[in-house]
Amino acid sequence: MSETKGHFERGRWVLDPEPTPEPEPEQAAPTVEERVHEASQSVRKAVTDVVSAGHHLLGTPEGHEHIEQAARKAGEDLERAINAWAESARQALRRR
Repeated sequence: MSETKGHFERGRWVLDPEPTPEPEPEQAAPTVEERVHEASQSVRKAVTDVVSAGHHLLGTPEGHEHIEQAARKAGEDLERAINAWAESARQALRRR
């Protein structure tokens, strides 16, 4: 005898309906602006992490200042490159 899922209702065995899985909502592909924003946030976090590590690893105020300046410059350069790439992508999309 096979087992079926169900319950008794007024003295009779009633089969329970099979649960239907809920469809997952469709997610739209991220826009260029969303991707640029995410990349910029990532760069800022990386710079903050490097500065924080520098403060812990380098004990002198001069060392702190040096790593801070180098990390901020690298972050600015990277953000500038990301923004230039994004603008290029926007222009390419407009041409289509």
